[in-house]
Amino acid sequence: MPLINGRITQGWAIVDVLVAVSQPRRQLLVRNGFPIPQHVHVRALLDTGAYASGFAPRVFQELDLTPVSTEMVYTPSTSPTSPHKCDLYDVSLSLVANGGAHPFPDTRVMAADCWLPGEGLEALIGMDILCGCNFQLWGPEKQFVLSF
Repeated sequence: MPLINGRITQGWAIVDVLVAVSQPRRQLLVRNGFPIPQHVHVRALLDTGAYASGFAPRVFQELDLTPVSTEMVYTPSTSPTSPHKCDLYDVSLSLVANGGAHPFPDTRVMAADCWLPGEGLEALIGMDILCGCNFQLWGPEKQFVLSF
């Protein structure tokens, strides 16, 4: 079972993620003789308050992806009458642990443009992924463990 032991930094549990095109898209590209885009590396915040994972728009641009649908979402900063419209993308994700990439099944994620320049984060991993993991937090020790 892959295991990530991490340190809570600035109140955040952060992991490395590789994002790639989904398996169906990969097969379509191969079948039609097109190159497969290289995976994109991002640093991601583990966010138990998010029901879905989100990534910076540059990730989808680098993978040459277009949205497959949209969804209206509510955040702490949106009013009940004004949800935010988010583009959704089908991707393949891998969590990086113990020197290797460990894939998750293809998943639908949203575009999230909430990253501050210089903070080094471009993604959040929500409950859609975390529900397939064990996540332990030792707050006083500022440590976490993610196993999957």
